[in-house]
Amino acid sequence: MGIKTIKTFARKTLLFASALSLSAHFLNAELIEINRVVAKVNERIVTWGEIDNAMTRLNFSDQEKKKRTNEFVEGKVDRLLSIAAFKEKGMAIPDTYVEQEYNKRLIRDFNGDRKLFRDYLRSNGRSQLEFRKDLEEEIIYSHMLSTRRKLKEEISPEKVEAYYNKQVNLFKTEVKIRLSEIAFSQIAGEPQSVLLQQARKVQDKFKKGVPFKKLATENGQSPFREKAGDWGVMVSEREIRNDEIRKQAFSLKEGQVSEPFVVETLERQKDGSIKKSGKLAVYLLLVTEKKASGRKPLDEVRQEIERTLASEYEAQSQRQWLGRLKKEAYVRITLPK
Repeated sequence: MGIKTIKTFARKTLLFASALSLSAHFLNAELIEINRVVAKVNERIVTWGEIDNAMTRLNFSDQEKKKRTNEFVEGKVDRLLSIAAFKEKGMAIPDTYVEQEYNKRLIRDFNGDRKLFRDYLRSNGRSQLEFRKDLEEEIIYSHMLSTRRKLKEEISPEKVEAYYNKQVNLFKTEVKIRLSEIAFSQIAGEPQSVLLQQARKVQDKFKKGVPFKKLATENGQSPFREKAGDWGVMVSEREIRNDEIRKQAFSLKEGQVSEPFVVETLERQKDGSIKKSGKLAVYLLLVTEKKASGRKPLDEVRQEIERTLASEYEAQSQRQWLGRLKKEAYVRITLPK
């Protein structure tokens, strides 16, 4: 019995030791992976753990991490290059300014709740010191990029006009119409034939010279009756929900009235969605105004173009500046497979 007990104890001890060894192996492998150097900027190294943690905080899946690793590494390298350039110029961010931004984040993101803030950092494996350091880097990076900013005042009228002429399709306007309607609804479950008959009688009166507004006020059965059938605004094709109304409306010329046509009406559901009601209505439409498609005049879009060009030139300037910094510094990137 004694020998058997000793053998059993030895076997369990061996299994336990093997398990510990295996756990240590995987733990060691995990530590190696976390501490793997993925980039080096001058003397500053960037580990895979830094990049992985940044993506984990954004709840990225493993697939998203794999897809966007390069983007995050390049972003970190750009940030470190900017910070190095900042320090080379002998500049510094006052501690009071960092403290102000720190408190702003605390109020904005955590409603001033320091315990909630600490719990958030703990759940992400970060300390307050690390958060503060990241914040300082962010401030410096934003400052250095802002020095490359192009103001719209620097964009010449010639460049604006050249952009306008080149982007032929960018400032096109759609055909728009202003509609008036007379709708005949199934108030008491009238059949379609009765509604069409009512519409034709009103159409005949219009042809005899009775104003559409008067007919809409007297006969309309939609909310637009109170406005003499007038929709009140210019609309494009994509702004009209009902397919049949859209088709009929945009087939008319200005001042022309449609033939009576049948529409399956729409209604708003309790969840806010719009669906077919299963009920019918007959419509007469009048196009009171029609504007052809065209192009917005340059003066109308000048400021928009200036902002666009300023943004494009700013991005180009920043890329060129960061490119020069990379050439002047020691940068090595080794992405994990």
